[in-house]
Amino acid sequence: MSLASSLFSFRSFRSRLIVFLLALLIPVLGGIFYYVNTNNTEYTEETINSYLELGADVFDYTRDQQALTLQAITNSLTWDFGFRAAFAANDPATLFDAALNVMDRSFDSADMLLITDLDGRVIIDTETQGMDLLEGSWLQLLNAADADEDGHAEMIITIDGLPFQVITVPLYLPRQVAWIVGGFALDQEFVEQVKETTLSEVSIVKLEQMSGSENPDLEVIVSTLTRSDQSLLAEQMLFGDAQLASLQRIRAMSQDYTSLLRRLYGQEGGVLQVFAVIQRSYQENSENVVQFRSLLIQFYLLVLVVSLLAVLFLARSIATPLSRLVGVVKKIEEGDYDKSVAVESRDEIGVLADSVNSMARGLAEKEKVRDLLGKVVSHQIAEQLLNNPIELGGEERVATILFSDIRGFTTFCEGLPPKEVLTALNIVLSTISDIVESHQGVVDKYNGDAVMALFGVPIKGEHDTANAMAALMEITQALEEMDSGLSACVGITTGVVVAGNLGSSNRMNYSVIGDTVNLSARLEGLTRLYNVSNIVSEASRDEAPNFAYRELDIVCVAGKSQAVRIFELLGVEGELSDSIKAEVAAYAQALNAYRSQNWEAAEQQFSQLRIKCDNSQLYQVFLDRIEKFKENPPAPDWQGEYVFASK
Repeated sequence: MSLASSLFSFRSFRSRLIVFLLALLIPVLGGIFYYVNTNNTEYTEETINSYLELGADVFDYTRDQQALTLQAITNSLTWDFGFRAAFAANDPATLFDAALNVMDRSFDSADMLLITDLDGRVIIDTETQGMDLLEGSWLQLLNAADADEDGHAEMIITIDGLPFQVITVPLYLPRQVAWIVGGFALDQEFVEQVKETTLSEVSIVKLEQMSGSENPDLEVIVSTLTRSDQSLLAEQMLFGDAQLASLQRIRAMSQDYTSLLRRLYGQEGGVLQVFAVIQRSYQENSENVVQFRSLLIQFYLLVLVVSLLAVLFLARSIATPLSRLVGVVKKIEEGDYDKSVAVESRDEIGVLADSVNSMARGLAEKEKVRDLLGKVVSHQIAEQLLNNPIELGGEERVATILFSDIRGFTTFCEGLPPKEVLTALNIVLSTISDIVESHQGVVDKYNGDAVMALFGVPIKGEHDTANAMAALMEITQALEEMDSGLSACVGITTGVVVAGNLGSSNRMNYSVIGDTVNLSARLEGLTRLYNVSNIVSEASRDEAPNFAYRELDIVCVAGKSQAVRIFELLGVEGELSDSIKAEVAAYAQALNAYRSQNWEAAEQQFSQLRIKCDNSQLYQVFLDRIEKFKENPPAPDWQGEYVFASK
């Protein structure tokens, strides 16, 4: 059956589930959701906008009414006989008492009174601000009143960090002799009064451009908000002419607020601006919407229940085998391949159950093979054998071969029972194998206490030779730290090998062969002659230039006619001590004299190295050769190579 026909066949569990769910849920729930979401947003925004505009109007009305009351009180003071007499008698104390008396009778409509002469010199000041002569905003207020034909002016002025709504009226005796300035504070009591009337949060903020600063300093003077919400208001609110005509959303700690600005004093770009911020809780205004949404949720639940009943009715015949199938698949995922599913139907679920049973049997067989291979060969070789066609033959690959042997193991085993010898050997081989695999190498085989490792086959890496060098250093250090008298002998070379399955059609082994493999084994054997922990070929040195080496010799190993340069890996480039650097330089100088057949100089330099340096055996090798070459000199075209006749 084709995919298209199966989708529209009601014999398919998938088609029945998709058709019924989509046909029932998408048109109904999608349409309702779109309708509710659109109307909720519009209703909430319109409600908040109307409340904020009303709150701002109430704020302005409250301030205007209190200003009118203050003006009436101030005007009454100008016609008070006792006050006029005290002013005419130049009696500041009486004037001060009279001003305080007026403030007491103002029912909190006046919080300060100030009297100045026509030149702006302060006569009395109930706030005792210490001003002798008005200046700044105070002087602007008097100038505005003087320019008004009625002698009246209003302004917002900050006193001790608190904004005051101030008005000024003239004092006549009968001509004008002074100015009377009265004011009431836009303080916490004032904003609480507005909040009580409008059910909105009210804040008064000051925006001041400090000298030498690019950004203005914003301060919340009074507010009905909490301290944390005041800080968020200061961080998020934008103050400018563009924002005066639009609403802003503020995300506070407790809830979101929609905010409306009113500039009380100053202008955009001025040194000082004072704003009133009217805020309305977004959540509080959506309570009706939430109730309506609750009814819709109930409707959604009803629709879902009906839909689920329909789906359950359609799926009841196959729900149980599907659950069993899921359980078996989870067991297979966990590695338990012995589980199987009883096939009770012939639809897609039945076909799938039969396939799962077949898959479990196949995985069980493959896991047994993988487990067996993993104990005989390395993990990478096991994967290579399992994931590729198994056939005899191989291919040429460039690889780095590492041979490692244990120096002193025979002596270490003397007198020990065979079981303890085997335990000790397994510990050492496990340590070497773990190091090789941690550096992306592959252990190819064990031969007694020797290990052959591959870098670059079967999986090619970007830094195979460098990984082999790092593994060499770690192997050497690990055996030294075992405190058992054992040390490592390692030979490394890089070149072309033949990698593949070797053996017969009935029994085969993935390995590598070639001159590169033989050379690596020979180099490992030469470490005992030169008394060094490792010898690497010139090809390996060139492939891993970030390490420090010492050239040991030019040799023709047994079974090869071509001479190769051999080196000792000393460590990471740039990390050698000065003493080692000096020894390497002296050794290179002696080696140059030796290859130039300058026997006297070479003998003298090697003798000095044998006395001064730890590895006397290395330098004795060349001293013994020099004695022979003195009696039987090499050919004139001799380049310093030494031929080994035996392994």
